[in-house]
Amino acid sequence: MARRGIKIRDVEEGSLGARAGLAPGDEILSVNGHPIPDEIALKFYLAEEQANVEIRKITGADQLVQIDLSDGEPLGLQVEDFQTRTCNNACLFCFIDQLPPGVRPTLKVKDDDYRLSFLHGNYITLTNLPERELDRIIEQALSPVYVSVHATDPELRTRILGRKKADDLDRKMRKLIAGGIRLHTQIVLMPEVNDGENLKKTVADLYSYYPGVNSVAIVPLGLSDHGPPRHIYKPVTASYCREIIRQAAPWQQTFRREIRRTFAYLADEFYIQGEMPLPDTSYYDDFAQIEDGIGMVRRFLNEFHAELVRWRKPRPGLCGTLTTAKLFYPYLRASAETFNQKFQSRLQVQLVENSFMGKNITVAGLLAGRDLVAALEGHALGDFVIIPNEAVSRVDGILVDNVPPDDLERHLGTPVFPSGATMHDFFRLLCERL
Repeated sequence: MARRGIKIRDVEEGSLGARAGLAPGDEILSVNGHPIPDEIALKFYLAEEQANVEIRKITGADQLVQIDLSDGEPLGLQVEDFQTRTCNNACLFCFIDQLPPGVRPTLKVKDDDYRLSFLHGNYITLTNLPERELDRIIEQALSPVYVSVHATDPELRTRILGRKKADDLDRKMRKLIAGGIRLHTQIVLMPEVNDGENLKKTVADLYSYYPGVNSVAIVPLGLSDHGPPRHIYKPVTASYCREIIRQAAPWQQTFRREIRRTFAYLADEFYIQGEMPLPDTSYYDDFAQIEDGIGMVRRFLNEFHAELVRWRKPRPGLCGTLTTAKLFYPYLRASAETFNQKFQSRLQVQLVENSFMGKNITVAGLLAGRDLVAALEGHALGDFVIIPNEAVSRVDGILVDNVPPDDLERHLGTPVFPSGATMHDFFRLLCERL
């Protein structure tokens, strides 16, 4: 079988790559003798001053191209995306198995790809990694890596991941750490499965790897209205959340005393659902686990108030509707009231319940277009509607039920805008664009 490399999609006119004779459709097989399976490897091996690039031309002929990179000029290439490596586990709580019909296709991909972990903070289990890939992570310094652990007891972890035998997690983690790779870890907490003494053991075991394991995110089990898990496992309740907060508090105090970090962080849902005060900013240290819902609300509040003092008054009579899901609703409503008081605006906040996924799914990122329409239709919305930016896919620009924001505009007869990727974008939308 012919060796497979990475295909060039486009070459910038006049660029170093174009001058070297590279063209769309050519395939890069190796750089200085190193195979090139994806763009990450290409960038890593092109960091040298001289590159011998083995190319398979679109005609099928192989060619060796020598390129001088000493001036730091980029090649000017666009290459194909790598194919995502998928998961072969059968996790007890797998959220993919809980998706309803009609969900957007990208959500159905069970990824377990260390490259996505390095690039975007996606969690991987390490179960699907052969030794050569562990070596590659270390060689190319693909750090940090985010690891779904769930339990350090081998038998319990094997059962949670739905595997037939243990996967030697300890050896793999120790090898990565010894190779200079920093790990962030995750525990999806399932009532009466990996909580209690099991949780205590898992956190203590992960702490023993510090600083190689830099943090632990503890997030609650999510149960949609679809798929088998909702019939088998107990849901997370308000009293359960309060109990987990109480259990974690002494560990966190010990960690802060010993290493000046909280180390094991509880997801925002525990505090909100448990009706407990959110921790202050210092609790979250460097917000390393924010993509897992750790400190997202606290950062929003901090950045909202910081932006509030920087912006001048928006146009007179600013009037519109902000939308969010149950978890974040009280905080967005309070923030909108503060905005209105300062700028004499008329922003209202509409709570959107998740009927598409299920009432227990309370995060804004999984709001469906049909639920937004149901919550907003027939209401006086003002001049615009703002929907959560995280509800719109970065890949294909659609909501979880395949509905594009343009369809919402047609249904509602009102302009619809995503809130923006940053708080600055959000304020710019309110104070300049609208």
